[in-house]
Amino acid sequence: MTHILVVASTFPASDSDSVPAFVKDQIKAMKQVDDSLRFSVLAPHDTRSNTKKFTKHDSYDEYRFHYAWPRSIEKLAGKGIMPTLYANPLYFFLIPALFLFEGIATYRLVRKLKPNLIYAHWFTPQVVITRIVGALTNTPFVFTTHASDVAVWHKIPLLGAPIVRWSTRKSPAFTAVSQRSMDKLAAFFSEEEWSSDLSKRSKIIPMGVELPTEDASALTINNSVLFIGRLAEKKGVQYLLPAFKQLLSDMPDATLTIAGDGPWLARLQQQALKLGLDKKQVSFPGYATGKAKQKLLRSHSVYVVPSIIADNGDAEGLPVTLMEGLAAGKLCVATNESGADNILTDGKDGLLIPQKNQEALANALKRLLFLPDSDKITLSKNAQATAKQFSWPTVAKQHIDFLIKDIS
Repeated sequence: MTHILVVASTFPASDSDSVPAFVKDQIKAMKQVDDSLRFSVLAPHDTRSNTKKFTKHDSYDEYRFHYAWPRSIEKLAGKGIMPTLYANPLYFFLIPALFLFEGIATYRLVRKLKPNLIYAHWFTPQVVITRIVGALTNTPFVFTTHASDVAVWHKIPLLGAPIVRWSTRKSPAFTAVSQRSMDKLAAFFSEEEWSSDLSKRSKIIPMGVELPTEDASALTINNSVLFIGRLAEKKGVQYLLPAFKQLLSDMPDATLTIAGDGPWLARLQQQALKLGLDKKQVSFPGYATGKAKQKLLRSHSVYVVPSIIADNGDAEGLPVTLMEGLAAGKLCVATNESGADNILTDGKDGLLIPQKNQEALANALKRLLFLPDSDKITLSKNAQATAKQFSWPTVAKQHIDFLIKDIS
């Protein structure tokens, strides 16, 4: 049995936890594809998730480590390090502690479990740490880079670029969730370095999506627009609200649902009020998962991903929620900067627009909602066909074949 230790900074403690679950879903899918694989997971404690030192699950064993005292301030990593730092700069003081204690915990767990392979999610800090631990314990490591997790090293003078180059060169294989994410890593190397060696060890494999178990071919045709995601600057909802306001001049009965939680919730609610949008027009139902999320997807017609590159450089990799919208057969509109241009063909299975463009977003929403029903159904079926290419069994097998099978 091949034993893989997955090291991640963001990992849910339960099915009801609001922490993004795509790493957990990936592990479960890989286990289903190949039952000979054994998984252990190491992640930081997060006081909001009521994490425990050790939890045994059906598909993996979950280990947690402490990195701060008092324990109540252990909130740096649970819902994304970069969004937490920008929401509260005081958390920058915890970064050295996170590096130190994650390094100690990883080293101890590798010595204890003796895994065949360490698999790191997010470059910062996991790849740097697994590179060191891998060298100390003679254990190979692979990694997946998401969003802007590697770009932050450009801001570290003198040491940033050498650390990225040193860590990447020692990994026999690595993936990125989108071309934009891979380009951010490749930017640390010369074109010759990348094309001669590293490109052969890299591959773009997005996270997957769970296809609906029920028949989703019957598109819900109404005038409702849906956004699901963490409410942070890079999600671009601040551009969706005025675009929706513009839409109402042509379609006064349209509705918008913004489902999620995050540091920008209050700001976006206030923005909606200033735009004169009432609760019947725009609703904020909060974080949705499981059946609640599926109910939202079923009841809406248009799904929107208005992601942007934030002023601080934070950006998406490729939102899993976009693929959930496609899988549910929604009429999808997304910005190129979300990474959607890696999987969508404009006009065939969705619409692509530039970021931070209220006019383009309003026109795209209008175009989808005013399509003839027959065209809506065709677009919906094409969206589902695209999503099937990224079903978890398909994507999990790609991860196993590229990252695990020939390396561990």
